Amino acid sequence: MASVADQRDKLDAEPVTTEAGYDAWKRAKIERGLEQSRDRSAMIPVDQVLRNLSLEG
Repeated sequence: MASVADQRDKLDAEPVTTEAGYDAWKRAKIERGLEQSRDRSAMIPVDQVLRNLSLEG
């Protein structure tokens, strides 16, 4: 039977890194969101959002 120390030696000591493709996608998504937030005329009015979600009385 393998000891706990032997089992730990088998584990990868390198930290898990995110894929570069994911990082690029995430950055592009955030940049698109920031760009959209600058155009206030394209935003959905709060009243309409609440009405669509049926939160308004």
